[in-house]
Amino acid sequence: MSFPVPPITESDESANQHLIRAAKQYLAARLSQPPQVDELAQALGVSKRRVSEAFRNSLGLTITQFCREERMRKAQRLLVQTSLDIQTIALDLGFSSSANFSNAFHDYVGMSPSDFRKNAPLDSITSLQGSIQWSSPHEG
Repeated sequence: MSFPVPPITESDESANQHLIRAAKQYLAARLSQPPQVDELAQALGVSKRRVSEAFRNSLGLTITQFCREERMRKAQRLLVQTSLDIQTIALDLGFSSSANFSNAFHDYVGMSPSDFRKNAPLDSITSLQGSIQWSSPHEG
């Protein structure tokens, strides 16, 4: 599947946003096993440099950081909005084990997945959508 992206000049913010939207769509479909930057660039019909710069300039993140944050946001949503067990969530997100998932989740959120599920505020159950986070290492 290809996501054609129009040529861009540095001043063409609209095309840059189109590239980011197409990249996010492509990555969302592969969140459990995010592609390498060269695979993403090839799917979008652009260079690795172009897609990498678009992420840094538009989102302030590398593609790897973006994928990690999206996986953790999805984990948070699954923990508070479903009754799926930790193992199932871990496998759904592409982790090789629940231990690896738990360690990554703890590093990102600051608590274990089970503690997060028990302690999530009630309003987070309905507010965790898209890029809204209940908790992240970026909060000050």
